[in-house]
Parts: sequence; C-alpha cells; structure tokens
Amino acid sequence: MHLSHVITKTAGFLGLGECTLSKKITGEQHILTFLHNVASRQFDPDSSVYEDAETGLKFSSYSTDRGITYRVAIPEEIPTGDKIFDTVLQIESPNDVGWAGFAWGGHMTYNPLAIAWANGTNNVVLSSRIAYGYYSPPEYTDSHYTVLKTGTHINATHFKITVKCSGCSRWGDEDIGFTEIDPEYDSTLAYAYSDHPVDEPSDQASNFGIHDSLGHPVFALGTQAKNADFAAKVASL
Repeated sequence: MHLSHVITKTAGFLGLGECTLSKKITGEQHILTFLHNVASRQFDPDSSVYEDAETGLKFSSYSTDRGITYRVAIPEEIPTGDKIFDTVLQIESPNDVGWAGFAWGGHMTYNPLAIAWANGTNNVVLSSRIAYGYYSPPEYTDSHYTVLKTGTHINATHFKITVKCSGCSRWGDEDIGFTEIDPEYDSTLAYAYSDHPVDEPSDQASNFGIHDSLGHPVFALGTQAKNADFAAKVASL
C-alpha cells in the first residue's frame, strides 16, 4: 500500500483530514513510527453485506445505535486510472431523526455530504452539501444525486431513500488536489445525525443545526458492495 493511501485511510479512521494528520506527524521518522504503531493493530470492517430485495442491489451496510442504516453499492468494474464511477447510497432511518448525514470522505469537512430527512409523512428529501466548519453546510453542486423511485418511501415509523451519486467517488480540484475512494482498500466513511429537525423540511436548501452524534465506520466496499451490471440495474430502478 502506498504511504499516501495509509495516511488517508488512517486519517479517516481517526476522524481527521489527511492534511491535519500530516501536520500532526511531520518528519519521516515520526511518520514511520506512527505507521508502525498503526500497522500493529488489526481493524476489521464495521460493515456487513446486505442484499436489498427491493432494488436487487448488494450493499455494504452499517447501522448506528440510533437505528439509522447507511448502505453503499458500487460497480463491479472500477476504473484503473482516476477513480470516477457512480455509486448508490441508501439511508434508512426512523422518522423522528431530524436529519441523517453521510460523508464520503470519512470526516465532516471538505468532502461530499448527503443529508436526508423526512418531510412530513409523504416525502423524503436528500440534499447535496459540503461542510467548511461548524455551521450549516452549503449546497454542493459537484456531486449530483438522483433519487431512485424504487427503494425510496416513507411509512408511519421510518423513511428509506435510495440515490445514485455522480461525483461521490472522487472530488477536489487541481489547486487542492483530488481525493478518491479506492475499493481495493477498506474505506473509512462517516455519518452524522441530529434529533432536531431542519428549519424548512420542504426546502432542499434548508439550514439545519450541528449534529448530535457522528461516527467513522470502516466499509469493505471491495468485498461487500460490488454489483455486476451496475449501470443497467440502477437505470431500471
């Protein structure tokens, strides 16, 4: 594994940005010592395989203590160069959760976020955001979510939303560099949620308050989430 991959994965596991981690362990000797200590620990993925009968997709799935489940599905064939590929995110949550968020970069800032909430009893909203600090994150147009009719609904107790994302496997620009998800390695992703509702539930651009809880589970996308004929399956949903 390249050193950059190790730093990125370790940063995600610790809930830090890669740049933050690099500042904390400057110097070659410090980095080598740090990585040796990390390598001595074995981290099993927190996710498990979930085969969704409703959509026919296989997901890597993780459930929180609050009863919110986050699932990711990816194509079987991943580009060998730039890791640019569509993904599917599924969030299933109790209706009394104010909002449930998912971070593709494994931390809450400077990476694509998906924020979902129930709008009354008939509709589920998903908003593409990016966070820069401890305030309501603005909308993010570089990641585009398409809500899939199959796998999206709400009942008296829970909502479920399934979306295709274009722009969630790789993000950044030429100035700050690019970050990507590489399914060859386990991926530290992140979630956050709040029990307080968003300000305007009918508005996809609504403001909302800071999370009540967050976590950084490790997802085994390469062994749990790959789907043959991914594009055709998703197009039919």
